[in-house]
Amino acid sequence: MSLTGQLRRLAGPALLLVASATLAQPTLPVRVGGDPHYPPHHYLDVDGQAQGFDMAVLRSIGETQSLALVFEFGEWGQVLDRLERGELDVVPMFISEDRQERFLFSRPFMRRSHLLFSRNGEWIEDPAQLAGRRVAVQFGGMAWEWLINERVDAMLHPVNEESLVLVEVRRGDADFALLPADIGRYAIATQGLEGLAVASPPWLERDYAFGVNPARPELVARLDAGLARLEQEGGLEAQRQRWLDPSPSGRQRGGLGWWLLPAVPVLLAGLVYLVAGRRAQLRKPR
Repeated sequence: MSLTGQLRRLAGPALLLVASATLAQPTLPVRVGGDPHYPPHHYLDVDGQAQGFDMAVLRSIGETQSLALVFEFGEWGQVLDRLERGELDVVPMFISEDRQERFLFSRPFMRRSHLLFSRNGEWIEDPAQLAGRRVAVQFGGMAWEWLINERVDAMLHPVNEESLVLVEVRRGDADFALLPADIGRYAIATQGLEGLAVASPPWLERDYAFGVNPARPELVARLDAGLARLEQEGGLEAQRQRWLDPSPSGRQRGGLGWWLLPAVPVLLAGLVYLVAGRRAQLRKPR
């Protein structure tokens, strides 16, 4: 028998063993929580479907680790409480000491930081400079926890949606907004919040991972295995480029990106000019 034939004979049983192991892994139901207004990481689209980088990563893990995902998004503070009570199983979030006392965590799959934003160009180097200033934060979010734990003597202005903290600054109800850097930049780019600018160096650099229901430690092993496989195969980086890369080749593929929207009026005006000029030429006597 040829070498090729021998390899095929050996490969056949091996493939069967792998397939059997995969099929033997029991399917685990997983209730996934999240914030409906937290793009580009996780959010609900116009059809009420869970979308974003975190959800794409979790769906990829679910396919390889036999996880049956059910999405139950809601107000952020309530989502965290439901996870602690065991009413949810997985929620993507920053890791903090307080949260490690409440939840289990998967291996981190991102490192993220926060930024302060303002509209008056004022620069804040140290959080102590926020004493007596109005700072908009998401209620129950990482920035909220940090400012309270650090006893920063700021006047906290809580809102339920992370991206709306910038709106509070834009309309003058807060002096600053503290939120994740990528969320802030995404909101400014997509919501037309011109006039807002970064007002601090990066703060609150933390690992980002999947928080897990303390009563379901078996999920941590499957999430970790799925993340390791996704990273090894290049899938994690591909999802980062698709959802988090602000360049035209990254976040938006196969359609008109948000970055092209300002050019639309110019293009339309040019088209109108060309059509009008062509009509004028046709009306000239020959």
